[in-house]
Amino acid sequence: MQVMTRFVELTPGKFAHASGALWLAEARAVLLADVHLGYAWAQRRRGQLGPVLDGGVREQLSQVLEELQPWQIVFLGDLVHAPKPDAEERAMICTMLDELRARAPLTLVRGNHDRGFARDFAGCDVDVVEEWTCGDLIARHGDREAQAPVDGFLAVGHHHPAYGLRDAAGVKQKLPVFLVGRRTFVLPAFSPFAAGVDVTKGLTTELKQLFGREPVQGVVATGRRAVAIGRVA
Repeated sequence: MQVMTRFVELTPGKFAHASGALWLAEARAVLLADVHLGYAWAQRRRGQLGPVLDGGVREQLSQVLEELQPWQIVFLGDLVHAPKPDAEERAMICTMLDELRARAPLTLVRGNHDRGFARDFAGCDVDVVEEWTCGDLIARHGDREAQAPVDGFLAVGHHHPAYGLRDAAGVKQKLPVFLVGRRTFVLPAFSPFAAGVDVTKGLTTELKQLFGREPVQGVVATGRRAVAIGRVA
């Protein structure tokens, strides 16, 4: 893997971006997993009294799209966090989607959190599919069993991989990390509220099934840099 400041090339033309997005250079398509729009609103509806904030995701999305200038924006499932949004939550999400669609067409690969999306956001111009293909790559959410095609690649989200470490002050933190096999890519969650599963403690059963016995490399996405860290499993 070729290491760059903002990108790490996973295989020719397919790049892990510092934001946690997967960039398909030839198609100028940006793939984003597990954005979980409306998370704070959904928590409020469940009785938690924290502030209703988006965690900066709107600004992060805008920055990524401004930098990459994509022709296609593809969400690998869990675009929204919960079904049946209230009026304010729905308005916020629709406004964000309108802003994104002004830049490029939107496609949602349906995830387990998106089960009510077609009903709840019927007025939004988002193409909802079960899988998305581009050249030799198939993109799915990852909540159901899937394997990379023999002659191509598989990209999924859902698993929220993270890389645990301690900083110079001894404070433990988890950073989003891409997991990269020979033909399989697992994207980190784009949501700032998804701390993720720490792969330094071992892969989950589902990830082991996804990668089998093949070696798994990691690319940490710090937001400012994409850093290849070598084998993680």
